[in-house]
Amino acid sequence: MEKSAQMDAINALRDWSRWLIGMNSVLGGGCLTILQTGNSAGMSRLFMVLAIITFLASVLCAILLGRALASLVERLPTVESIYQYKDGMGLSIKQLARLQLLIFLLACLFMGIWLALKLI
Repeated sequence: MEKSAQMDAINALRDWSRWLIGMNSVLGGGCLTILQTGNSAGMSRLFMVLAIITFLASVLCAILLGRALASLVERLPTVESIYQYKDGMGLSIKQLARLQLLIFLLACLFMGIWLALKLI
């Protein structure tokens, strides 16, 4: 793969990750605000706390992904596939991106369960 195509893929992945960081920040901040108002108790409070923790974990994955992408740029064009490149933690770019998305979706699930419990 040529370097310009690899850079385009890296930039697209970086932009996607930044967008997801923004979503995590807004939703996690909203959950934290709700939690601080005392509108959650019992099981609904547990799911709100789990949502906040998983939103933070998704941001952590984004930080690791950003670090891996920066390291990857230094190694272009010698890398055949950017998605198979592994950073120092042994996770490939593809695995980090998937993990970030899966943790974000898990956080959204926890937030949805919290909402369902509030409506019951």
